This record gives sequence, structure tokens and C-alpha cells, in this order.
Amino acid sequence: MVAASVTTFLCSLVVLVMGETSDNTADSGNLPAHQKVCDSRFLPNGGDTSLYVGGEATAQAYKPNAPIKTSVCDESSSSEYNVHKVAHWSFWRSDYKDSVPIFIKGNLLSCHSGDAAAAIGNEATLEVWQPRPNGTYSSIRPGIEEGDCRASVPITTTTKYYSDNDSNIATDDINRIGTVEFETFAPGSIGILNGLVPSSSRDYLPYKPGAIHMFLNVEGYHPFLRELSLSELNDWIPAKISKGRFKLSGGKSFSSNSDGIEILSVTPKSRPGYELAIEVEINLFLVGNDKEAHGTIGDIFCSHNLQRGRLNWIPLFFKEPISVCSAAYMDFFAL
Repeated sequence: MVAASVTTFLCSLVVLVMGETSDNTADSGNLPAHQKVCDSRFLPNGGDTSLYVGGEATAQAYKPNAPIKTSVCDESSSSEYNVHKVAHWSFWRSDYKDSVPIFIKGNLLSCHSGDAAAAIGNEATLEVWQPRPNGTYSSIRPGIEEGDCRASVPITTTTKYYSDNDSNIATDDINRIGTVEFETFAPGSIGILNGLVPSSSRDYLPYKPGAIHMFLNVEGYHPFLRELSLSELNDWIPAKISKGRFKLSGGKSFSSNSDGIEILSVTPKSRPGYELAIEVEINLFLVGNDKEAHGTIGDIFCSHNLQRGRLNWIPLFFKEPISVCSAAYMDFFAL
């Protein structure tokens, strides 16, 4: 009698636990059993937002309608642009005569909250921009220096889908909705003027690491704004190879890995004519958005939409793209 009661109790407990597990799975968005659910590091830290901004990301130097290409920065015929200016301390930049080629592969992973990951269109592009190796951005004025360290990089969409019966599948493959590949040269460190100075002028201390900015705006997901810090990449390269080339010491540095970009690997490569070249693989985590439309670029970037991340204390002028939200300033400054 006692044994039967114990057996009945244990069976009831198992049923209860299985029921709770099932409910929790449903709350996760009814995702396939082996689909990776993005952890809290890659999700908006608050209510709904039309623009998913992470960490130190800023769009101040953004310029819309960059040409479609897979090379962001090309080596310039001007030796002035090719000098790589790198800050190893916030108050000093060093000059290197050689640039550093970088090849980047990005995996677009869905953190969709609905029943399934939303597909992205075949014509989707990832907008990428950065400072030149000398630490200056190309002009943000329309029709001037178009495509100079700016590109709309085509995305190769993933069309293979998996069922719950599939086994031995990497979780990233379940989440992957596309890949993007591009090459560039390492951006230089910018100063207090954020690199928005004429090429004949100079920026001033304090300096911060060069960064590669990325913006993605596709239906089904929050617009995505991130940047990849060169100082962080330096930590992935053996010291005897990097020789501290990108490392900023004595300055505040934030990890991309907590802000929607996950660095998977940084591999030094040999390339004729260059002392150092690197290949980088990253994951980009996209957060689902069930809204039908994002509106115009101005709707996405301007006013309250950028009040997010660790830059809340800085006036919006230093986060919003001047070319989109404050175009009148270009009448007074040679940007």
C-alpha cells in the first residue's frame, strides 16, 4: 500500500515537472527543441525600442545610401590616408606606415521572439562604415567621397530549415538566417572631434580605439546598430604577432561580446606587402520585432530612438547621424 502511494506520488511529480518544462518552452516562443535562445546579453534591456543599440555604438558619422560592394575601405593612392594612426594611450597616437587588411565574416543569428525566425529578403544589405586608417571619416555630405570607407554589403540569406527531428545540428545553424563577408583596412583611432574633420585637419586627444560600425534594417527585426572595437580584437591575437598594434591602454574599453556582437575567432594571416593581416569571424544577434514597418531612416535614428546604451549622458548630437538628423550643421562645418 505504501509502495503504491509512493509510486503514485512520484508519477504525479514527473508529470508536474514535465508540464512546467513544456510551459517554459512555450514562453520562449515555441522555438524548435534545439534552437538556441539568445541570452539576456543580446536582448533589449527594457521596453520595446525601434532601434536596438548596444554598448558604445554611435551613428554620428553615418551616411545613407552607401554603394553596394564587399570592400569597405580600399587602399588609397594618397599616402596621407594610408598612414595608420593608432592610440595606445588616450593622450597619444602612434603612426604606422603600413595599413592592416582585415577580412570579416559575420553570421546573422535570429533571436526572434515569435514562433519562428523571420526570413530576410535576398536584397538585404549590412551598412558598414569606419574611419580611414588615418582616423578621419570621409565626408558625410551627399555626393562627396561616396563609398570612401563606406559600403552596403550584400547578405547571403540562409534558406535551409530544420525540423525538430533533425539531430547533431549545431545550434548556430538553427539560428543562422544569413551571412555577410567583407574586407577592409583597420580604422585609425579618433579623437575628441570623433574623426569628423577635413582630411587636411587633425583630431585632438583624448583618443579612443578605431571601430567598424554596422547597421542593419530589415523587416521582422529591430534595426541593429553595433560597432567592433579594434582594441578588443588585439586581445585575440598572440602578443608576439600583434605587438600591441591596436591596444588602447589606460582608457575605458567595453566588450562587444555583451552588446550583440560575439567574436568567434581572430586569425593572423600572411598577405604580401603587409606586416600583419587578420581574419575575423563574428556573430551578429538580431532581435525580433513583430511591427510591420520601421519608417524612414529619420524615424529610426532621430529624436528619442537613440536614447539607449551607455551613452545616455551624451547629447543626442553625438549619437544621431548628423547627415540625417542635423543636416543644417553641415552649412557651418566642413564635414
